[in-house]
Amino acid sequence: MHNKFRNLLFVVSCFVLLFVSMRASAGEIRDIRVAQQKGVTRIVFELSKPAEHRLFPLSNPDRVVLDMSNVTLSQDVVNSLSALSSDVLMRVRYARRQDGVRFVLDLSKKVRAKSTVLPASGKYGPRILVELESGSTKTISSVKNLAKLSGGKRDIVIAIDPGHGGKDPGALGKYRVREKDVVLSIGKELARRINRVEGYKAVLTRSTDKFIKLRERSRIAREANADLLISIHADSFTKSSARGASVWALSLSGKSSEMGRWLAQQENAADLVGGISLDDKDQVLAEVLLDMSMNSTIQMSLNVGESVLDDLDNVAKLHKSSVQQAGFVVLKSPDIPSILVETGFVSNSTEAKNLASKTYRYQLARAIASGVISYFTQNAPKGTLIAWQQTHRNGETYTVTKGDTLSDIARRNRVSVKSLREANTLKNDVIWVGQKLLIPAS
Repeated sequence: MHNKFRNLLFVVSCFVLLFVSMRASAGEIRDIRVAQQKGVTRIVFELSKPAEHRLFPLSNPDRVVLDMSNVTLSQDVVNSLSALSSDVLMRVRYARRQDGVRFVLDLSKKVRAKSTVLPASGKYGPRILVELESGSTKTISSVKNLAKLSGGKRDIVIAIDPGHGGKDPGALGKYRVREKDVVLSIGKELARRINRVEGYKAVLTRSTDKFIKLRERSRIAREANADLLISIHADSFTKSSARGASVWALSLSGKSSEMGRWLAQQENAADLVGGISLDDKDQVLAEVLLDMSMNSTIQMSLNVGESVLDDLDNVAKLHKSSVQQAGFVVLKSPDIPSILVETGFVSNSTEAKNLASKTYRYQLARAIASGVISYFTQNAPKGTLIAWQQTHRNGETYTVTKGDTLSDIARRNRVSVKSLREANTLKNDVIWVGQKLLIPAS
């Protein structure tokens, strides 16, 4: 009997230890914050570590349920729940569950709910963002102050930034090669090649031997409504054996420090993030907008960088075979994807000789241009001529005959009347015999 009791006690102890171990490994919900914008309520759940979650709506009455697995909830956070509300969020209720916590968001009306996982950044831990959209919401986007092409199809704008300039010569290399001269030559040739491709427009931060502050270069790109910023440099190192071209994007640590700078200037800054001004947003909303914008910007920068690196590999020896990341100031635009291209080492005699050659500099410019255009051919921004051409590139031409109507032509070609109108810039359904119509790809 004594042995049975001891065995039972051992089993119970194991379960207790297992339970304590599981609770110890659980994440903690550190804070819950609410921000409201017209038509949208955003709720941020800040965690000590990433957690699985599930979001689903319920009706009669309207509410949204958020289940989080393997998390705990402190009494301080529980006490703060009563203060959480908005025009659609009536209150937040919770219940501790065996595997975590369930939150119930009681609503005053039906909403569209979605959740997003935000990674840790700076002083903030990983977060789960819940957005409640009600009524008619308008997407706020940047207004492109560009010369429009016919039909409202704009150019893809590439800002080209030759590094250094003026009183700042940059690296001084073998054979008296100066970085500022080399990169200006490459930048101007790159701009020329970009501009001769239909649907693209290049903007140079400097076209002469002029000194420009680092953040001024980003401002020039922003004012041009650039889709991409390319900063061009030439490297130098204490060992002359170092050589090779490389491509850089912003690092996550650089992103965090830049978020801190923007948030610190929030009250008196009128800068834009994806076309949205931060100066009238509260801390929570500004934080969420910046984080989402910079995550997206960095990912696109890495993707463009890989495309450019692939083409540079055909011209130059590569210092690194993948896109590198660092906190370069010129890459820190939250709303403009940016890459920095190191074209080679002027401290290396072979590469200094190459970079002193106009032919080689032009080959580098051609490779960079090819990489950029290759990326945007596959990922053209909406509203651009390139995007429009992709939509209609497989279209055929049809000549209108007697008895044809626009709806008949659309039905025979399995396209909508609306797409047929748009493809041919028609204001109505009036067509005439002999008229040639572009049939968009179905």
